[in-house]
Amino acid sequence: MDIKEEIDDIKGYEEIKERLEDFFKALTKYEEMAEQLKKTKLSPNLTVLLYGPPGTGKTSLTRAFSKKYNIPMCIVESNRLVSPLLGDTIKNIRNVIELSAEIAKENGAFILFFDEIDAIGSERSNIHEVGEIKRAVISFLQVIDRINYEGLPLAILGATNHQHQLDSAIWRRFTFHLKFDFPDYELRKKIIESFVKKIENADIGIDNKIQESLEKEYKKIREIHKNLESKLNRKISEFDNTLLWNEVEKKGTIKGLIQLTIGYSGSDIERGTRVALFKVIHTGLLTYDLFFNSLNLVGGTASHVERQDIVSSMKTFENNQKKNNSNKRKSSGPPEI
Repeated sequence: MDIKEEIDDIKGYEEIKERLEDFFKALTKYEEMAEQLKKTKLSPNLTVLLYGPPGTGKTSLTRAFSKKYNIPMCIVESNRLVSPLLGDTIKNIRNVIELSAEIAKENGAFILFFDEIDAIGSERSNIHEVGEIKRAVISFLQVIDRINYEGLPLAILGATNHQHQLDSAIWRRFTFHLKFDFPDYELRKKIIESFVKKIENADIGIDNKIQESLEKEYKKIREIHKNLESKLNRKISEFDNTLLWNEVEKKGTIKGLIQLTIGYSGSDIERGTRVALFKVIHTGLLTYDLFFNSLNLVGGTASHVERQDIVSSMKTFENNQKKNNSNKRKSSGPPEI
């Protein structure tokens, strides 16, 4: 499959891009340096864990680097490795990694990317985990250790939206831990502008109000942000608390594209742009109202994640209540003989 993504397509994450740049450069030279590295007894493990909310660019950025350095990449949907048949999950994990190792031995640098790695790397101490997953975690750890020991040019990358569910030993096996997060308002402005530019490059009309409104809203938010930091004498992130957006609302700032997309990932903004395109195909013009309504329609990932957390908490609460009620019934009955 041809990789479409370019590194510049994924806005922001400059520090992560720098880390991945070093990693991919090292991977291209790893084979010729392997013997020297073995002598140091400090051979770097070719492992990277990317974590954070869905749609923030973990897979896309990895693909873009793979394309830049012309290194073949295999993306594995980890949940498809899990089997209800005893022992099959372990076999699936070993087969995928061992096949990738053979490819790396014969052809050089190769990337094995485990998407949703928590499916096979959940915390073993979790009482809800069945024995099969616990054995799968152990197997995964053993295979990674062997690959690292042999010094093969096989890079193993994992991505997860549920980093807190990962087994601590899985965490330790990954050399780099790269955190992806929702874009802040400055980055959201750049992402929105980049999608508008793509539409403009396709010779589709763009309402001037989009850029004018975006600039006006950004300058106002930036001014409020700076004044608030000066007043409190400390740095403030829009994600740390609601201080910034409470202040923005107090100042009566009209809600525009930037404020609308709080908690949106880059992928959410892209989806909103695609929705707008359905109308634009007929009208030939991307208007401000159409763009705003389309982004509003798709919603942001942060709100969905928050709802999932609430649902999960409610289920845990309900299960605990059931257990407590069950224990009460047992204790209130006659003693067992």
